[in-house]
Amino acid sequence: MQRKLPPFSALKAFEAAARNGSFARAAAELNVTATAVSQHVKGLENWLGEALFVRHANGVELSDRAKALVPEASRLLDEIATLLPPAQEENNSVSVTISAPRAFADGWLGPRLADFQNDNPGITVFLDAEDKQSHPERNVTADLMISRMPATNDSLLSELLFEDRIMPVCTEQYRDLMGLDLAEGWKSVTLLHDALWEKDWPFWGTQQPDVRLDWLAGPRYPNHWLLLEAARQGRGVAMAHMDLAADSLMEGSLVPLAPQPVETGDSYFLTRRRGHRSPAAIQLRAWLLGCMRESPNTSS
Repeated sequence: MQRKLPPFSALKAFEAAARNGSFARAAAELNVTATAVSQHVKGLENWLGEALFVRHANGVELSDRAKALVPEASRLLDEIATLLPPAQEENNSVSVTISAPRAFADGWLGPRLADFQNDNPGITVFLDAEDKQSHPERNVTADLMISRMPATNDSLLSELLFEDRIMPVCTEQYRDLMGLDLAEGWKSVTLLHDALWEKDWPFWGTQQPDVRLDWLAGPRYPNHWLLLEAARQGRGVAMAHMDLAADSLMEGSLVPLAPQPVETGDSYFLTRRRGHRSPAAIQLRAWLLGCMRESPNTSS
């Protein structure tokens, strides 16, 4: 008796979209476009003769039929993966290399990689932290590259991670002690500088007509992580890059000293080689994009 089976690619797309709650996140996991996921899901709906997602202006949600199908679809795909393992030695670890500016690596990416490693024990991540940011076209060794400029080469694809914004931060105690809610309180403040971003304080100062200071005065720290740590210790006020300081602001160890951050005009991009087939790189890219979506200070 001939089996009437749904298209396998459509089943994978449906299961990934249902499990991730998003066509975009499913596309990142499967390394295809969100349009392709949508088309595959539509094909499965046509095959079944009924809708699996209820589409709204602000997103999609599962239909009752889809909610019943998801556990079985996930179980079947897991069994297929077990039944037909890849042609490689079992438990053979794979590796992926990602390069990033040192400030991003030290202040945001590095501390989070432990979570990725715990969730993906078979993947070893090599982090290449660069003191001087190179153009992505010049990096021939990394699987993924985080840079402050997009790729222009047709062999590479760049995705916007976030637009860079800055804001002065300090501890709540330092703010209250110095009276930094008033312009007069800034006259005795200690400015803390990131040596990699020497222009941050002068740039912010040009937009503060009520505050007149020597914006270049104060101690310098070799990276953003050490800068924020100095601020957490109450040594002064740091000019924080918002997405790198997201954890400290969320937990309250640092507080903002301005109602809104200031855009620097810079952006961060995630770049990969077009058509790459590394499962480890695909997994790390999907995880990284998911982390940036969940970040409370991400502006993208």
